[in-house]
Amino acid sequence: MKRFRWRRRWMGHKHGVARGTAVFTSNGSNDADLPRDFHLPSERLRVWSRDHGVTLDESPESLSLLDGHLDAWNADATHHDKVDLSNEVGIYVGSVIVKHVEGAHWRVWPNGHPVIQLGNGATLDVTRMTTERLNHTTPSLDAIFSSAQPS
Repeated sequence: MKRFRWRRRWMGHKHGVARGTAVFTSNGSNDADLPRDFHLPSERLRVWSRDHGVTLDESPESLSLLDGHLDAWNADATHHDKVDLSNEVGIYVGSVIVKHVEGAHWRVWPNGHPVIQLGNGATLDVTRMTTERLNHTTPSLDAIFSSAQPS
């Protein structure tokens, strides 16, 4: 057990198995930065939200609206068949950040896991952050968005 923990720490999140969502580029591609207009789909989340009376328009304001419904939606076991909340909410939050935060863009770790690269060089693993939000261990989606804002 101890050896596994050490190895996992050594491998790090960038090199282990991608969690949830993975992006694959063409063979021989060395560029881990994706074009600013790159868009990961969150269509299942949009349909689920619309079916539950919430319209997502990629505005920062939509994050608090979405956040206000997450706990109830997460408690509803039927979402497992319709939408993967942690991944799709993470993708949605990332899309809002890329659209509204200057210098932010999608970046792909070596294992294919997409993260947000900020203009100051910091990265945000938005799918991990939203998973933690769903588990009630981190603040709101608004707070995730705020953490992407330049200081």
